[in-house]
Amino acid sequence: MVYLGIALCFLPLIISFVLFACVFKIKVTHELIAILLGLAAVFPISVIQFFLPGLPILSGMPILKSLLKSLFIYGLIEEIIKMLLVIPLPHKNYSLLNFLLLSFLMGLAVGCFESLVYFLDKLQIANSRGASLLYGQIFVRILSSDLIHMTCTGLSALFITSCRNKPKNFLILLAAIFIHGFYDFFAGFHNGLRWFAIPVILLGIVECRIKYSSVQNLCEDRLTIFY
Repeated sequence: MVYLGIALCFLPLIISFVLFACVFKIKVTHELIAILLGLAAVFPISVIQFFLPGLPILSGMPILKSLLKSLFIYGLIEEIIKMLLVIPLPHKNYSLLNFLLLSFLMGLAVGCFESLVYFLDKLQIANSRGASLLYGQIFVRILSSDLIHMTCTGLSALFITSCRNKPKNFLILLAAIFIHGFYDFFAGFHNGLRWFAIPVILLGIVECRIKYSSVQNLCEDRLTIFY
């Protein structure tokens, strides 16, 4: 059951890898680059998450401290790191959609690795207490985390595209930062507030679709002016 759980952590990444290559004709080598860039983002993110949470700030206001921590660490820092690593993603001779899909794959790599760490951590805690692991809750968390990493990395890719085509649209990057920050804030609760993470995920999907249309129109207008 443990090995099945580990395999399921990476199932979304495997399915997306095959789908993007077969249906959208994205080069397998480029997909591997996207995955490696996603894994490269995990190390600095993990180091920052390990050292910063212990800082003694706002100790008397736990809710505000949690919100600021989520926005600063999971929102600002994590999304800036992923945005910088989106820059080397292959994009020449690719449509905006294919570049967006590559960024989705990169985000999935981050999400799936985090899912593995989350799964193994919960498994260790359950074993130490002699309890059984609630796989349903674990995989709900995994799916939601994968979606938020996909959409936020996609927004970072759209921001990079806007920078390449001018004018820069910093609202796209801000959307990724705040969506990821608020998702982690709500997902961290163990009461009914955690369900507010679902509207945040849906907002991320909608924002990704809206910003995609906006950047696509920008690229088309630029081509029209060029010709």
